[in-house]
Amino acid sequence: MIAKKVLLVGNFGVGKTSLIRRFVLNEFSEDYISTIGVRVSKKVVEYENETIKLMIWDVAGTSGNEKIPKAYFLGAHAAMFVFDVSREETYLTIDENLQMVKELSGLQNITIVGNKKDLLTQKELNKVIEQVSVNIDLITSAKENDNVEAAFMQLTAQTLN
Repeated sequence: MIAKKVLLVGNFGVGKTSLIRRFVLNEFSEDYISTIGVRVSKKVVEYENETIKLMIWDVAGTSGNEKIPKAYFLGAHAAMFVFDVSREETYLTIDENLQMVKELSGLQNITIVGNKKDLLTQKELNKVIEQVSVNIDLITSAKENDNVEAAFMQLTAQTLN
């Protein structure tokens, strides 16, 4: 079995912890509990005949200006940047946020996930997709368990590249 460190990063309140809880425990809670610092979860997955132990680092969200300790990013094999499709401020500055993640982690390819699609109509969601300045890999809903597994499988695939 190989172990891979993956990061979930993004602004506060975008649903990083909810995505992880849904993926690891298949649970969802409406309660918002802010992550302080970093929380590490583990899940063993099968991918292309490999057994991989994902060490999922849930990095505390920021509101933009705070510095995230570089130590959280060291040794990461892949990263997922999560934004909230219902909160414009979480994706308007996505370019600079991605640049910071790339600089801190040394990773070039980062999985981009728009979460909380259950809060928007399809028409509203299409408008958001048009506004986001980067290619979005997946649109998810931790609440409805929509595309969560797919997002983490894409992250797992990135660890092997």
